[in-house]
Order: sequence, then C-alpha cells, then structure tokens
Amino acid sequence: MGPPVQQFQVGNGITYLIHPDHRNGAATKSQWTIPELDERQVFESSLLSNWTDVLQGAGWGLHLVAGRPSNLGVTADRLLAVFVAKFVGGGGNQEWHGYPADPRRGGRDRPSVEVLGMWLRANVLTPAKISKIAKGRPCSL
Repeated sequence: MGPPVQQFQVGNGITYLIHPDHRNGAATKSQWTIPELDERQVFESSLLSNWTDVLQGAGWGLHLVAGRPSNLGVTADRLLAVFVAKFVGGGGNQEWHGYPADPRRGGRDRPSVEVLGMWLRANVLTPAKISKIAKGRPCSL
C-alpha cells in the first residue's frame, strides 16, 4: 500500500486530491515537478478562471509564474516537459485530481477549444502554442 492521498478543501464542497502516482516516479504516469502547494494552486486558479467545467468533470490548468506559463511536469516517458495540467473529477462527491497533460497522447489530454480560446483571448499563450496544443504537437515554453 502506497502513501495516502492528500486532500484539500477548496470551497463550495469541492475537494482536491493529490495522488501519489503522479509524484512517485510511476513508469506509466506523467509526473508533477512543481510542489504540491503549487499543484493545488493550479487547480484553484483553473476553477476561478472557469477553465474547469464542474458539470462535465474536466478542466485544464496552467502554472503561471509572474503571469506567464511555466513547466509543471514531465510526460510519462520523461522526454518532454509540459506546462498544461488536466483535472478530472466532479460528480456527486466533487472530488478532483489532476496530472500533467501530454497533448501527444490524443484528444483526452488536449484542452477543449473553449479553454484554448480563453487562453488566447487572455493572452496567456501565443497563437502558435495554442495551435500546437490543439494539434497534439510537442510544445515547449
């Protein structure tokens, strides 16, 4: 049995869980490289920015440092640093968890067109980076 899952109440009955399998070097899982507190803040920022759809149970986040995206993890193969997080959860118990997303894996790890549009309009990411993410191409900062 591995280390326990840490839980944080983030408001409105929503709980954020820090899963150890995205921090313990598991070979098949992407890994966070930012501290747990920053992981939680990326989720909370996602909620506040409406990048997370509570009803659909999916959301996206960026680790912003001085207002600019910064790398937050690495892909499961450890070959690519990533700066987009995916959050899943919601449902009746409103428990969420997240992981560093790898857009090369397919549509499930690519933010929705709506979220990409919000990032573009907010001038958080350039059109070139948005295009690469949408097409599942490697994209670095």
